[in-house]
Amino acid sequence: MMSNFYANEEINSKIEFILNEKLLENKEIKFGYFIISKKDLNDICIINNHPEWFDLYVKHRHQMVDPVVLKALSRVESFDWDEEIMISSKLVLPKVMLHAKEYLINSGHTFIIHDYKNNLALLSIFNHETIKKERGTLLNIEKQFSLFVKIHQKLLSLYEFFEKNNKTSSINITKRENEILYWAAIGKTYKEIAIILGITEYTVKFHMAKVVNKLAAVNAKHAIRLASDAKLITTPPIK
Repeated sequence: MMSNFYANEEINSKIEFILNEKLLENKEIKFGYFIISKKDLNDICIINNHPEWFDLYVKHRHQMVDPVVLKALSRVESFDWDEEIMISSKLVLPKVMLHAKEYLINSGHTFIIHDYKNNLALLSIFNHETIKKERGTLLNIEKQFSLFVKIHQKLLSLYEFFEKNNKTSSINITKRENEILYWAAIGKTYKEIAIILGITEYTVKFHMAKVVNKLAAVNAKHAIRLASDAKLITTPPIK
C-alpha cells in the first residue's frame, strides 16, 4: 500500500466531519468510506469512525478478499449485505468475516462510485439492525447516494488543489517574474507593467510566457490564478 495514497489527515478529517454531519446527521452509526485504486487494490484509504476495525482491515489487506469490495468492483448500484454474501460469493474467506464479527460488523449497506481517477469509492454503513432502527431518521437511499457523490467530489477537489499547491510551491519564480505577476494580478496591462518596471512590453510578455510554462498553465490568466492560490506572489519593494 502506498503511504501517500489519499493520506492527508487534514483533508480526511474534514471529509469525516462532513460525512457525519451531512450524510448521517450525527447519528451513532458506524461507517467506512473506502477509496481504492482499481489499478492496484493495495492502494487504499478508509475514512471511518470505527478505527479499531479498519486499522485491522488495512493491516491484513482485507480489501483483496472482501466479498463486498469484490462485488462492488463489477457493479454500480448500491446493495445491502450480510453474512450470506460469503455464501453467495462462493469464496472461502473466513478471516475477513471472522474479524468483522469480532468487531460487530455483520451487515450493512454499501454505495458505489467508479470515479474519473480510476478509483473505486465505497461508502459502507453498518450494521443492518442499526440501519433498520435508524431507517426513519436516516435520509432515503437516493438522497444519501446524491450526498455521497458530492462528498466524494469534494474529496477529489481538495486533493487536486493540495497536489497542485505542492507542485507549484516548489517552483522558483524570479524577482522579475514576481514583479510582473504582482502587477498583472492587480489588473495592470502589459503596457502599464512595462512603464512601471521601465522595460519593454515585449520583455513583459517574454517573462509572463516563462511563468506560464513553469506553472504548466493554460494562459497568463490561469498562471496568475495558480500563482495566487499557491501564494507565490509577493509584494515587490517600492522603488
